[in-house]
Amino acid sequence: MEMLESEGVAALRGLQGKILRVPDLRPIYANWASGLNPHCEELRAFIDEKIDVYVKNEKARVKTRAIDLGWFASLCYPTAGIERLKTMALISMVFFIFDDTIDKEIDDEAPDFASDFDAATKLRQDSIAYMRHELFRDHDKSGLCPQVLRPPQEFASFEEFAPRVTASKPGQVDLDRLADDIEEFIDTNALEQTYRLSGSLPSIEEYWTYRHGVGAVFPYCTLHQYVNDICLPDDLAWCEEVRVLRLETSFQPLLCNDLYSLKKEMKEDTPTNLIPIMVAQTGRSLDSVVDELVEQMYSSARKFDVAAASLRAKGLNYDEKVQENIQMFIRAFETFQTGCFKFFMDSRRFGVKEYKQDDGSYLIPL
Repeated sequence: MEMLESEGVAALRGLQGKILRVPDLRPIYANWASGLNPHCEELRAFIDEKIDVYVKNEKARVKTRAIDLGWFASLCYPTAGIERLKTMALISMVFFIFDDTIDKEIDDEAPDFASDFDAATKLRQDSIAYMRHELFRDHDKSGLCPQVLRPPQEFASFEEFAPRVTASKPGQVDLDRLADDIEEFIDTNALEQTYRLSGSLPSIEEYWTYRHGVGAVFPYCTLHQYVNDICLPDDLAWCEEVRVLRLETSFQPLLCNDLYSLKKEMKEDTPTNLIPIMVAQTGRSLDSVVDELVEQMYSSARKFDVAAASLRAKGLNYDEKVQENIQMFIRAFETFQTGCFKFFMDSRRFGVKEYKQDDGSYLIPL
């Protein structure tokens, strides 16, 4: 890591003034389901109310509202019923609030979790303990005494999410897997923060040791039976094909995010983006690195489609209802990816919409 420190910081600065050329990525997603949930406006109002309750800092509250989490969830799950859609928006709120709390300082005048690693470590520990308490309070797996109920304020909104999944139908939510997925999100946040505070860039290999975790896609994938109100046989729900669907559904938005968020992250001085990491490690040009990432996105989509086809083929050994449920299950993985793509392109959070060209490509000044 030290070998890349000065080289990596120089590469990040060296990108300033360049043009990030992102080709039209719509062909990657063209064959997958997409849409906007008709409950979007109702969900927006619901989430804004929850943000007012759980985000106490005024600056943070304005920024959290601006994310437009109701729109994000509605893009990712266009056919979900309103109550399950609320659940997915609530877990999104948990992740975005927690991540933004440690990613950057809310108020430059006062130190906070973003600049205080020890305080952030305590927040991570307390959040994991509270998360497990809420998911397993009826099963005695949290390791906490019943009276330990107060969550960290930055993770308090989890109390709105947890009862919804613990009350789900048997077999719809694997709570052990969900807890592990959320814990991975929180744990890997520490490694990402370490790089950010050090001012150095990780290697490509080091980047991938934490990126799937902080990306927080796996918890969504674990809820893809729940969001559709279905229950698949375990030998289908957790087979090798689903492992591939989960991995590629995480991989695809992560690369897409790093393309569309580079300008934002450079402005915020957040250097743990794969593009400057690859420039630093390989010495290649910005355009060359973008070309490789785009090819990786196409490759990921091909792997996803192969796994989905194999899962459908396995379903032929089951009755028509199971086959229909498999189709709904796969569609949730598709719409999560197409929803993220639309969100990255058009969200004010990323601020790249104005750089879109007539042919669907983007010319983004860095």
